[in-house]
Amino acid sequence: MNRHISQLARAAAWLAVITIAYATLTHVDFVYGIYFKLSPFLMRPAMRTYAHFEHVIAFALLGALFSFAYPRRPILVFGIVFGAAVFLEILQTMTPDRHGTLVDALEKMAGGAVGIMIMRTAQRLWSAKHRPS
Repeated sequence: MNRHISQLARAAAWLAVITIAYATLTHVDFVYGIYFKLSPFLMRPAMRTYAHFEHVIAFALLGALFSFAYPRRPILVFGIVFGAAVFLEILQTMTPDRHGTLVDALEKMAGGAVGIMIMRTAQRLWSAKHRPS
């Protein structure tokens, strides 16, 4: 992978962790504000349904970004993505207006695993297609 693309991918992956951490640990009104802005475009799902999808999608993107940024370090990628899911849920229990749950952590881990697997599959297909015959 080109060195500049690799650096950009790593920066994007770590920026995604910071963004998710902020959204996870900030005051709950921040999350509700995003929900109410997006709700009309998403056919007005129930807040809990929105939260389930938000967890899965955010961590799928995180897993894909880290997989792209560190293609030869799958154990590191799984450790960061799964560790972030669990650690952020634990930290969330320490905030006054949020609560971390095992279900939320499992949703995040499942989303992260999906993102990692999709990116790893795409990388394998790409390298097989561009391998000299």
